[in-house]
Amino acid sequence: MKSLKILSLMFALLVFGTKISLAQAADLSDEQKQEMAKNMEEYYEALNLSDEQKPEFEAIMKKYIPQLKAVKDSGEGKFQMYKKVKAIRKDQNADMEKLLSKEQYKAYLNKQEEMQERMKANR
Repeated sequence: MKSLKILSLMFALLVFGTKISLAQAADLSDEQKQEMAKNMEEYYEALNLSDEQKPEFEAIMKKYIPQLKAVKDSGEGKFQMYKKVKAIRKDQNADMEKLLSKEQYKAYLNKQEEMQERMKANR
């Protein structure tokens, strides 16, 4: 059960929110969808994304949802899941670094840390 919570934390951190349409693609509960939409809005605000960046930002997020879901559904041990999620996060961060300015990318990483701390506090 604890490994499921850890994986859920990592999943939420990587996905960390998208609009409802993206959340539906991941077969999430209504509560999870609302949380993801809220998180996406927080990212938009924190990163000050332009109208041109928003669709690309969402596309990057959407790209990693199936990979994260596969890890979550794999039933592997928590260490194996952690390693896979960490690799996915590394790829996602590389994509974000290409999209965002240096200042936005720094804010993106700070927001990830903030959300991780918030998730830890909720455990």
